[in-house]
Amino acid sequence: MVDGILDLAPALLAVTAEPASMPASAPSVFFSLFPPASVALTVLAVSIVAVSGLAIGSIRLRGFALGIPGVMFTGLIVGRLMGMSTLSRPVVEFIRDFGLILFVYAVGVQVGPGFVASLRKQGLRLNALAATIVLLGAILSVGMGLIIPSLGISGAAGLFAGATTNAPAFGSAGEALKTVHGTDAIAIIATSTAPAFAITYPFGLFGVILAMVLLRAIFRVNPQREADEIERQQRGDRVTPATMNIDLVNPNMEGLTVKGLEELHGTGVVISRVLHGVVVSVARPDLMLHTRDVIFAVGEPKALEALRLIAGQQISADLRILGSHITSRQILVTHPQVLGKTLNELSFADRLGVTITRFIRGELQFTAVSDIRLQFGDRVLAVGEDEALDEAAKTLGNSMRELNLPRLLPIFVGLALGVTLGMLPLRVPGLPVPLKLGLAAGPMVVAILLARLGRVRSLIWYMPFSAAALLRELGIVLFLIGVGLLAGEGFFATLWSTTGLYLLGLGAIVTFVPLIAVGLFARIFLKSNFLQLCGLLAGSLTSPSLAFVHTITDSEAPAVAFATVYPLTMILRVLVAQLIVLLFTGS
Repeated sequence: MVDGILDLAPALLAVTAEPASMPASAPSVFFSLFPPASVALTVLAVSIVAVSGLAIGSIRLRGFALGIPGVMFTGLIVGRLMGMSTLSRPVVEFIRDFGLILFVYAVGVQVGPGFVASLRKQGLRLNALAATIVLLGAILSVGMGLIIPSLGISGAAGLFAGATTNAPAFGSAGEALKTVHGTDAIAIIATSTAPAFAITYPFGLFGVILAMVLLRAIFRVNPQREADEIERQQRGDRVTPATMNIDLVNPNMEGLTVKGLEELHGTGVVISRVLHGVVVSVARPDLMLHTRDVIFAVGEPKALEALRLIAGQQISADLRILGSHITSRQILVTHPQVLGKTLNELSFADRLGVTITRFIRGELQFTAVSDIRLQFGDRVLAVGEDEALDEAAKTLGNSMRELNLPRLLPIFVGLALGVTLGMLPLRVPGLPVPLKLGLAAGPMVVAILLARLGRVRSLIWYMPFSAAALLRELGIVLFLIGVGLLAGEGFFATLWSTTGLYLLGLGAIVTFVPLIAVGLFARIFLKSNFLQLCGLLAGSLTSPSLAFVHTITDSEAPAVAFATVYPLTMILRVLVAQLIVLLFTGS
């Protein structure tokens, strides 16, 4: 079906050039349904670009596919064939800008909950290196714009965005150009910024791969050895909860309560079951312990060992399989009224005799200490009697339907707040005009804050992964289609000129030099793991080239590094693109 549409597309697009005297053909009859510059014709062109571009982007060569950026290149072709006089420019501009807003908002929602954590420990170093790549690219772009009159700062902004494959940065630069040049900005963007962005974009995709291949050759990297090293480090740092059955042989345990034992010396364990004689009971906080009772404890291995040393001895019997009326159940947190509350505030153990032993949040699993605040989508492991567990599940929500429910109201509230923040003028000393976060950074900053907050009264900013991914992919497709259609007429005129080849060379420098410089520094002086370094390089350009890394390793380390630097890098590129225009226009 896709092949049929692709075969038909040239005929559909070429019909606008048919002389009026020619006999009516099937395509011309079809196109007579669509008046020139109409919304219907524009939507048809956008759909053709999307289908053909995504089909081309899915073709794999040596494990690498162009992916979604393929729609920009088909958009350039369609824009050249049809011309913007045939399409509705306001509709195309709306599609471009609204696509950008959807994309950055969805990214912000996805990365928001882990954004602060990504800046800690190893993440701080990775983000510092990624920020260095961003700033080096900006310095090179501005230098070229100042030295080369034909490029200028408007072209340098497109160069910075295209050579680093960052579409939101291009959108941010466009917003800044409109602030500085007013109505003249449309022509400047079409003839200078957009062609520079489109021409340098392809090498931005392949330049990251080239840097990875070169670094691997220079340091003679063995990917499997690097993956094994990361695995050893993770095993050493892992804090996944373990379990232990402990016989309380220490006479000092006599008369101590469960809560008192849990808090003893700050061991950080949770006791869920107690065997007294032949009866297994739920470990209520006020339950009194006796010598030779057996407890079932959950916690980090070191904490469990510390408890064993002061309380008794580990035994092989497992209280979970002894016949009793106590069971365990995994419960979803979906009820709005419990979000943001701690286990202490919910008092499950005192009210219901239910003990929460573990939290599962995303891919993380950890001991359920009492001061953890519940987030939408958390899963908890609860221990208790069936009726009590039913009541706990009712309190927490435990609704898969609520988890997967599309929440449109919070999305539009977030979008409204995001574009409002983006339009607020921020006066910065030294800038000729106020700085604006714009349609790229504004919605992203708001999305990160709201996703981090999680909930405001009845508004929940949790978004299922599938919904967020759909919003993100739809947004970037619409944005790149708009960029391609609007730049199509000027792109090919520039590409086939000496200026086009010139831009290709300049873009290669902006792409490659910062990557290889930071890569060499990180490997030589910081002894960075190669696989983490690959994720860092791809993330610093917010590039889809991460897919290439999976052709040389099955390790998840590159993806983790990519996700760690992605949020800060995206925000930096959006702001820096705008600063390039505001600081250096007229220099």
